[in-house]
Amino acid sequence: MKRIRKFLLSLCAGLCGTAQMFALTGDPRELTIYQVMVASFQNDSTGAPGYTAMWGPDNAMKNGNLRGIINSLDHIKDLGANALWMTPIFDSSTAFGGEKLQSTGYFTNNFFKVDPHFGTEEDLKELVDEAHKRGIYVILDGVFGHHGGVTEASPSGYKLDVTEVYSDRGERDGKGNIAYPGSLDYIKEVATYWIDKFGVDGWRLDQAYQATQGGHNYWNEIRGEVEKLTSERKAKGEQWGTLGYMVGEDWGTADVINKGVYRDGGLLSAFDFDGKELISGPMQDTTKEGLENGWTDVITVLSKPTARGYLNDEVMPNLFLSNHDGYRLADHFNPNDPYYYEKMMARHAIMAAYSGPITLYYGDEFGDDCRDAVGAQKDNIARTTGHLDPRSYQENQLRSYVAAVMKFRAANPAMWRGDSEFETIKDSKGNEILIVRKTDKESGNKVVIVFSENDAEVNLPEFKQPLQVKAWIPELSRIS
Repeated sequence: MKRIRKFLLSLCAGLCGTAQMFALTGDPRELTIYQVMVASFQNDSTGAPGYTAMWGPDNAMKNGNLRGIINSLDHIKDLGANALWMTPIFDSSTAFGGEKLQSTGYFTNNFFKVDPHFGTEEDLKELVDEAHKRGIYVILDGVFGHHGGVTEASPSGYKLDVTEVYSDRGERDGKGNIAYPGSLDYIKEVATYWIDKFGVDGWRLDQAYQATQGGHNYWNEIRGEVEKLTSERKAKGEQWGTLGYMVGEDWGTADVINKGVYRDGGLLSAFDFDGKELISGPMQDTTKEGLENGWTDVITVLSKPTARGYLNDEVMPNLFLSNHDGYRLADHFNPNDPYYYEKMMARHAIMAAYSGPITLYYGDEFGDDCRDAVGAQKDNIARTTGHLDPRSYQENQLRSYVAAVMKFRAANPAMWRGDSEFETIKDSKGNEILIVRKTDKESGNKVVIVFSENDAEVNLPEFKQPLQVKAWIPELSRIS
């Protein structure tokens, strides 16, 4: 592991200090989001009691709360993340389905109250304010296609139409109990209430396809209402609550998403399940570790959206490596592989080099896995106990690398909005090496990322000295 340490010392120079700050531009493509599962992430004993059960591993914590997340903000910032996404925090304490479902937050009974198991409105305000002080956006999780027993009207008097309805996806997976257009005014109020009252910065939208009903994409109206509010706040000089980023969850292929949440300009961002599968394997199948086609898959993921089959180059697929609905990144690799941790470094470097928003899942920075999970299913097995400190030398090295590449991303707009050029070369032993050059036209910033499965010495015209690249540890360098 000495080679990793030497590399990190070089890469981290000037970037890895905990106080390092990078000015946010307001461009959603710069987002490096850190996702937490509220109930299983962190608990502060001075805060709300949390839950005692949740769908997930039986041997994982369930009593996470908002105060625990407040205590974690420095860790999140030090990783190079500039946004926090929390799974739903709305009151689900009396929702149907029992405590295991209630604690996930995905079947709420009141969209206008904070779940008392997680905290108070004062806790949420402190969390948002403290995040903003650190240059971290706050993104809430909105479930606008189904609910767990909402009976009250909104503060303005709007009501949900709770008719069971199929979305345009049909019977297979599109059934919800929030019907449009009858629910539209209520949901538009939810979408703007938390932005206006607390200054939150956007929404992650669960099962987003459920808001496409009767041949109409209701994200047009919902997003329009959010953008109207954020524009008004921006005009008043507000710094926060002005981003209005909205990212939809749809497990479909690019073609399915094009015909669903992206159609007619509904949403501009949705999670990139195609890209995730290419670089880190399937969501709920650990038999593949991604990059099945070698570095060709990196070229595919780092190409423009239209080159990958997406609707146009204005949409912003959000790339991720794992989340709360499948296995963790580490589960796709053999712990006996001599490059076990390095292969995880490679995946994080690919994600850091992606032109568009990206999302990290809590614990992946340490290489957490689900191999010791008890009593969980493959769709909730990754909801393991969160921690903020490495438990081994290897975990510390991985975390340091993730922080370094994410801070490199933040410091170089070419990483998150640049155009990519690809060159494949071979070293003296015939090993394939991928060179990715990225250029940001607006600032003139240029970077190069070098990928190799083997230790290699790489001569590039941009540098006087050869780059020393370690196996599975991509080298990131600024050109200008």
